[in-house]
Amino acid sequence: MKRQERIVRAAQKDRVGSTVRLIVDGPAEHDLVLRGRLEGQAPDIDPLVYLTDCDPSQFSAGQFIDATIVGSRGYDLLARPVESD
Repeated sequence: MKRQERIVRAAQKDRVGSTVRLIVDGPAEHDLVLRGRLEGQAPDIDPLVYLTDCDPSQFSAGQFIDATIVGSRGYDLLARPVESD
């Protein structure tokens, strides 16, 4: 498990700064944060993407958005929605 954690940590670190397309699942455990998934991530099985630095009322479950990966926590990623023009 420790080896797997190192592998995942390195892979997640490589994603920081990239822009990804994700689907919003809805509110996370904290009212000011949303959670979503990347393509290929299954609900209830795979890690989550937590959306930060955004107004949760501007997004709805099932909505596809572009976001920039800004960090990670364990297996999960932290992302900031990309401003749309």
